[in-house]
Amino acid sequence: MDVCSRHGSWWGPKVLLWLVFVIISFFIPNDFFVFWGNYVSLIGATAFVLLGLVLLVDFAHSWSETCLANWENSNNSNLWQWILIGSTAGMYVAAFAMTGVLYAYFASSGCTLNQFFISFNLALTIIITILCVLPVVQEYNPRSGLAQSGMVAVYCTYLVMSAVGNHTHEKCNPFRSGAASGTRTSALVFGAALTFIAIAYSTTRAATQSRALVGKKRHGEIQLSDDRSNHEVSIVSNQPSRRETPRYQALLAAVEAG
Repeated sequence: MDVCSRHGSWWGPKVLLWLVFVIISFFIPNDFFVFWGNYVSLIGATAFVLLGLVLLVDFAHSWSETCLANWENSNNSNLWQWILIGSTAGMYVAAFAMTGVLYAYFASSGCTLNQFFISFNLALTIIITILCVLPVVQEYNPRSGLAQSGMVAVYCTYLVMSAVGNHTHEKCNPFRSGAASGTRTSALVFGAALTFIAIAYSTTRAATQSRALVGKKRHGEIQLSDDRSNHEVSIVSNQPSRRETPRYQALLAAVEAG
């Protein structure tokens, strides 16, 4: 049973279990949620951010491979080349534009913490951009490029913007002033929409593309014997058993090969 079939069945028990959890949550004391929000949720949020980064890098890698493959297969057409260049440049433009907005509105005099995180994120953006094009990295992964670093840069810059946008100090956060109530509401709606999209993408990507979490490296080739000299051809009149299926034979060969 593959990953998709495991996650795409038994919806009745899943919905019932979800309803049971929702009902039980009303009987949990408030002290538990305070403890959960102050300690446990921080660990879960960190794990979610790291998982999102892994999946986004895998998405950027797949996107660049798709664009390069279509460009190589196209005849005298540079459309996919410009699509890849445009999307990569767009991510970098968005990352630097958000960084400029952060410096202009959230890094005024006295906001040392905001200035540190904004500058630190900008420095990391430059570092990962250089690392992706280093000859050593290109030697081990020729498909590595600016698309992956651009995806990480725009995502991390958005996280920094979301963090400083929730700062409680009015001087360091213009959203806290009364005149910016409409802007604050729009930012909350936009952030909630992006969070929902990120959660939906992370869950579906992790379910359908589990190779992004465990890697794509294979430790050995699986070779099935194709020697038919000692087998006679006969008409198949019944359904093969589970042990006779090609999938089971491939798994058996993988186990024997270590």
